[in-house]
Amino acid sequence: SSGINAEYGDLHWLPIKKRIIFKIALLSYKSVNGLSPMYLQDLFRYAHHGHDPKLMVPFTPLKGYQDRSFSVIGPRIFNALPDTLKQSESVDLFKSSLKTYLFSLSDDEICHIVNRKF
Repeated sequence: SSGINAEYGDLHWLPIKKRIIFKIALLSYKSVNGLSPMYLQDLFRYAHHGHDPKLMVPFTPLKGYQDRSFSVIGPRIFNALPDTLKQSESVDLFKSSLKTYLFSLSDDEICHIVNRKF
């Protein structure tokens, strides 16, 4: 497994878990910034508590498929990103910065972002 991860790093490819986070975060960024279809944009709402606006994460009573839906995991991942990343001026800048950020995270930090074990 570590051999494969080393090869991914040499190619500057994200390992599978981080690639999944990348895709969800990118779609969330596009949705928040009006760059995705309306039906995806409608899944995101801001909860203004204090000085740090966060996306509302819908309550799911049980762990399972509901907890893995885009409407839940998208805001959860987006909220966990650094503010400077979330405020990127363009999609290309966001993608580049996100990839660099994800490469810097350990597997434990990735699991913390999604609040569950992968």
